[in-house]
Amino acid sequence: MSMKQYFRQSAAAILRRLAIPALPAVGAVAAFTACTNIECPLDNIVEMACGVYSAEDLGRMKLDATLTVSTGGRKDTVLLNQATDVDVFLLPLKQGEKVDTFLLNFSKEELSATDTLIVTHDNSPHFESLDCPSSVFHHVQDVRWTSHALRLMPLTIDSVAVVRRLVDYENIENIRLYLRSTVSH
Repeated sequence: MSMKQYFRQSAAAILRRLAIPALPAVGAVAAFTACTNIECPLDNIVEMACGVYSAEDLGRMKLDATLTVSTGGRKDTVLLNQATDVDVFLLPLKQGEKVDTFLLNFSKEELSATDTLIVTHDNSPHFESLDCPSSVFHHVQDVRWTSHALRLMPLTIDSVAVVRRLVDYENIENIRLYLRSTVSH
């Protein structure tokens, strides 16, 4: 028997001796791995929920006008395009910046006007586990707005209230937009 053949037989024998006792351990690890339950959220998109309310009676309302929301600043991006009959809508907040500017364009028939919503927020990274994608949660610090004259379009932002500062996966109402449609005295 040559040296080469001896080493092949010895190596094969060693592998057989190691592989047989290792099979139960490999099976246990595979079973344990297969049975772990990673709780990654299915909907891991973080968006601010904006409820629509009437400034006159403070009740929830559905828009009878068309609403288009875009970003202000260097890049104009349409976030909500010609929505009608909505009482809530979702807006993403920037992960790397602390201020978001949204342009809310209300239109009905040939009338149209734009209000501005400025949201100041803190950002914090969020990890469910190493197996889940990371995301950024936001904490709303302040909300400011501009309103247009009712003669331009008879629907405008009257006021805004922050009802839940944490913006996360939950899509729970974060801010309430109180819209005015009549001239107050």
